Amino acid sequence: MAAMLGRDVTGGLIRKSGVMAIVLQGGIQRAGDPIIVIPPAGLHRPLQPV
Repeated sequence: MAAMLGRDVTGGLIRKSGVMAIVLQGGIQRAGDPIIVIPPAGLHRPLQPV
């Protein structure tokens, strides 16, 4: 768990994990296959811990 936490220059906690992806279609992924990343439109903000 310690590997997933850090501190900024002011000592504030930085969480190094979160939602990684949403899979829209399953199947076999092989080395060299393309992966399309579409970031959401709008303002990006940190997720709150749950």
